[in-house]
Amino acid sequence: MFSLSGSKSHTGRGSPLPAGVTASFTALLVLGCGSSSSSTSDRTHAIAAAKHAYARAVKRGDDLARGPCIAGRLPGLDDWVVDIAHDPRQPGDDLPQNQCARFRAGEAHRFVELTPGGRVIRAR
Repeated sequence: MFSLSGSKSHTGRGSPLPAGVTASFTALLVLGCGSSSSSTSDRTHAIAAAKHAYARAVKRGDDLARGPCIAGRLPGLDDWVVDIAHDPRQPGDDLPQNQCARFRAGEAHRFVELTPGGRVIRAR
C-alpha cells in the first residue's frame, strides 16, 4: 500500500510516487474529471426544482392537461425551463403557446419535461 500524500503508509513504506505526481493526482480527485459531474448535478437539481414547480402549479390549479410551460426559469439554473408534455406526445405538446418562451427564443437551452401527472419524461 502507498499513501498519496507521500508520507509513510501503514505498511511503513513511503509513496512510490514523486511529490509532483501526488499533488497532480490529488488535484484531479478534488476537481473531478471534466464537466460531466457538474452537468449531472445541474440535471439532478433541475429535476428537483421542476417537481417543486409542478407542485406549485397543481396547488394553483393550473390546467396541466394542455401541456403548458410551468417554469420559464429555475432558481439558480437560469438555462433550464420546465414544460408539461404527454407521453406519448400529443399534437398540443408541439404548439408554441404550450412551450416555454425562453426556450423557443434561445434564452434557455435546457429543459425538463414532466407529464401532466408529474412524471419526468426527459431532462436535457
